[in-house]
Amino acid sequence: MQLLLREDVKDLGHTGDIVEVAEGYARNYLLPKRLAIRVKEANLQAVERAREARRQREMEELERVRSLAGRLEGFLCFIEASATDAGHLYGSVGAEQIAQALVESGFENLRPANVNLPHHIEQAGDYEVEIMLHPDVRVPIKVRVAPPGQAEEGEAQ
Repeated sequence: MQLLLREDVKDLGHTGDIVEVAEGYARNYLLPKRLAIRVKEANLQAVERAREARRQREMEELERVRSLAGRLEGFLCFIEASATDAGHLYGSVGAEQIAQALVESGFENLRPANVNLPHHIEQAGDYEVEIMLHPDVRVPIKVRVAPPGQAEEGEAQ
């Protein structure tokens, strides 16, 4: 049976795709959950309009993300953390602290999931960290971890 997908269905297709499925799958799952509809001209036009609106939203989101990436590029993020005289931290700095420092610096809507940090930072110093804003937009920033009062001093030297 041929159906037109109204929503993305895992392992089957995306919104607007015409798919061939077993009649029982269509009758018992896809149609009752309104994930798909029968193929008709009016339905094709409605789904095409929805697909175009979705494409437009994705383009606007990508433009917003690229603007944020431009602001983030080359940004130096300061994080204060207690450390020994040798520079070893009493604990560690993770994606949560980096995301929080970025939000406090004016980059709203960043979450720890956006910070690509392979392992926690356990030593004071400068680190290159990748911020993933979108699957297609990744921005490297510099993170400086230093004891309280010394983060900005390192910049002046």
